[in-house]
Amino acid sequence: MTVSEPCAFLERHDEPFLDDLRSLLAQPSISATGEGIDDCAAVVRESCLEYGFDGAEIVETPGRPAVVAHASPDGEADDGGPKVLLYGHYDVQPADASEWRSPPFEPTVREGPDGEQRLYARGAGDNKGQWFAHLCAVRALRETTGLPTDVTLLIEGEEESGSEHLEWLVRERREELDADLAFVADGPIDPSGRPHVLLGSRGLLYVDVEATGANRDLHSGNFGGPVPNPASAIVELLASLRDEDGRIALEGFQDDVRPLTDRDREVLEAIPLDEEAVKADLGLSALATDPGEGYVERLLCRPNLNVAGLTAGYDGEGMKTVLPSRARAKIDVRLVADQDPDAVFESLSRHVEERAPAGVDVTIERVAAMAPQRTPADDPVVEPAMRAVREGWGEEPILKPSLGGSVPTYVFADTLDVPCLVVPYANADENNHAPDENIALSCFRAGARTTVALLRELSETTLEA
Repeated sequence: MTVSEPCAFLERHDEPFLDDLRSLLAQPSISATGEGIDDCAAVVRESCLEYGFDGAEIVETPGRPAVVAHASPDGEADDGGPKVLLYGHYDVQPADASEWRSPPFEPTVREGPDGEQRLYARGAGDNKGQWFAHLCAVRALRETTGLPTDVTLLIEGEEESGSEHLEWLVRERREELDADLAFVADGPIDPSGRPHVLLGSRGLLYVDVEATGANRDLHSGNFGGPVPNPASAIVELLASLRDEDGRIALEGFQDDVRPLTDRDREVLEAIPLDEEAVKADLGLSALATDPGEGYVERLLCRPNLNVAGLTAGYDGEGMKTVLPSRARAKIDVRLVADQDPDAVFESLSRHVEERAPAGVDVTIERVAAMAPQRTPADDPVVEPAMRAVREGWGEEPILKPSLGGSVPTYVFADTLDVPCLVVPYANADENNHAPDENIALSCFRAGARTTVALLRELSETTLEA
């Protein structure tokens, strides 16, 4: 079996495939408002059937509907071979048309800043364009050499609002979604322009902290001193979250962090990085450091606590001598394997409660949480995936232990007990969540070729149960 015939098919059908992608992108599916969600789910289902899946179902959840499609191997392919679960989402972020060069739901092909042809539309890169490449691959295989392995496609409609019911859905459909690999095409490729294979993602805990003092704002001269200041309380609390070396000071925070293996360190050392270029790009004179931990290790394999927002008192022009009655902070904590968001929230809550000064009420509210996940670098699925990406892109991929951000790969790892890989199919400057979101046509085509190669590689690989 070769991939040359399916790839030739992809080339011959490039224009009609792009036309169908444009139709999908023209259908709004805004997660925040629900606009077009049901109609888009129907389009997704119809597209799956048109592109060679044996069956596709709109699955109702307690929130937005998802689509689950299944395709069985053709001909003499080994039905007992590895099964792959492909995940994506059809919901998109809101888009203010006044900020776009072309209307966000009128897909337009034009040159990008690098002169390369790109498809501009909301959802082009995040995430319709990426998972649609899977459909093109299945169609190409069906029409040529045959589908070599069992494929299940799960497209959810709540990713942009936190994937609230994804875990429920996977639990409910566990047998149907059973697989040997969960494969996620989402996010951008490496800024260098090279593709990368990510072994998982960091988790997330997001909280709001509020400090309340007097029942109203006060004159800082008439009341300052004896009356406690919530803004000072918040600042002191935030400062207490790190020790004198800059490490996160929550009790037990580091206890469950998975140690790096020798293979993990090999992977980290092979990741190309120019720290001077990073500083220059960001306009920084220095980077934050930890003893013994480099930039890449801190970003991909270590947890972090970030103050995402801080508000209190007067911040307008000029002077207002006010003692604020309340102050707020927003904190996001990035977690790594095997940290538990619940345990971290309990530790953070205790830390906050124990340090609330007299006269100030401090409350903490959990806003969102997502567990981390990391597939071991020596898992049997890694090498076939690396070969597939190499073949699809014609370039050596970068292997990374994790995505710095958070995607819900933990759901598949925990619920289905399968390895998970994240392999982005969008360009590094896809502008996801921003005006003029786009996907480079070369990346879309490389993604489709990668999925073709991945399914072939998996069919020829023996994976441990």
